[in-house]
Amino acid sequence: MMNIIIFAIEKNATMKLRMLLLTVLAIGVGSSVFSQNNAIRKCATMEHWNGKVAAEPSLQQQWEVEEQQLQKMLTHAEQARQTNMIYTIPVVVHVLWRTASQNISDQQIQSQIEVLNEDFARLNADTGNTPSVFKPVAAATPFRFCLAQQDTSGNPTNGIERRQTTVSSFSTNDNMKSYATGGLDAWDESRYLNIWVCNMGGGILGYGEFPTAATSSTYGLVIQYNCFGRIGTLMPSYNLGRTTVHEISHCFRLSHIWADDNGTCTGSDYCSDTPNQGAENYGCPTFPLLDNCTATGNGVQFMNYMDYCDDACLNMFTNQQSLRMLNAMSSYKPSLLTSTACMPPSTGISPLDQVFNVSVYPNPSEGVFNLDMFLLPSVVGDLQMTITDQLGRVVRTEALANPAGRILPVDLSGEADGVYFMKLSNKDVNRTIRLVVAR
Repeated sequence: MMNIIIFAIEKNATMKLRMLLLTVLAIGVGSSVFSQNNAIRKCATMEHWNGKVAAEPSLQQQWEVEEQQLQKMLTHAEQARQTNMIYTIPVVVHVLWRTASQNISDQQIQSQIEVLNEDFARLNADTGNTPSVFKPVAAATPFRFCLAQQDTSGNPTNGIERRQTTVSSFSTNDNMKSYATGGLDAWDESRYLNIWVCNMGGGILGYGEFPTAATSSTYGLVIQYNCFGRIGTLMPSYNLGRTTVHEISHCFRLSHIWADDNGTCTGSDYCSDTPNQGAENYGCPTFPLLDNCTATGNGVQFMNYMDYCDDACLNMFTNQQSLRMLNAMSSYKPSLLTSTACMPPSTGISPLDQVFNVSVYPNPSEGVFNLDMFLLPSVVGDLQMTITDQLGRVVRTEALANPAGRILPVDLSGEADGVYFMKLSNKDVNRTIRLVVAR
């Protein structure tokens, strides 16, 4: 009897052990799937934005007003997309590390700058992978990037700062952007594009902050340390620097290509040359890829930098995306486009530039501005005035002889509504003033 009982117990234990094994395997499989899903390009830009709106609801209304302005500018823009004006943006990379592997090298950081300059100029080696039907709208943008060579005090820098933090992982609450919460403070957002590289939790690979008319001490982007650059220890599928390309584009006001509308096909990324798309795509789809929003024809633009596909399958911006970024940055971050922080301190501001004192009013105007040089020191001498539109086309030039003490009318009433740039310069000074024509 005892032997039978023992056998029954052993048999029961064996069954339990098998069930436990199956449970463990199931959990293991589930964990594997969860891990793979977390290894996809999880961009938290909208999560971050929604958090900001929840804390300050007026931001949404401000966004909508600004969108109307951007769309109006786009409507009045000419169809030509080519421009000789290139804007080089100074970048500061804040590296936050807890383990040695998170303290990425200067070489890895430099490789990311190279990726940005290739992709934003459409000089990336994989442009040939853009489907022929989308090549007519594929565009170079006017943006280039450098690691800053001047810090906020005008001293030499390599554009990189580091801190060993006690924080194991960061989230979308912007704690990495403050020294008091384990991060590093932003450099002047009007002169530098701030990038925080750190360890993110929740499977987040990065997020960017949209530019708006309001000043923001948190403006910039955050990137998971092993998705930054194209050399070093990098996450498979996200090892070519395209996560940073994606997030910087949010900082230049691009939306996700599927418009985050939960597949309703009613949302918009505000760019007419990106096909309507139902949801994000992953991996490396085969062209053409159709979905519920674009069910026929050439399908969706899964190779666009604003989708979620693997780095190796992303290779293009469009004309409308390029123009939208330029409109947004010209409207909300103009000083970032004219920052001199890419230049060594020895070629910084001259003594005469420091006493340069002019003003323009009214601004915005319906087309006629007053250039007030009443307080301009006479020692500044003659000036050359050049006014360009947002695409870098010159709309007016004039030599200003002995301008000190004068108020000159500047008539742009014959130009379309939008943002223009007045450059006043000579061998000693170089000043750019943003003008807005709005009727």
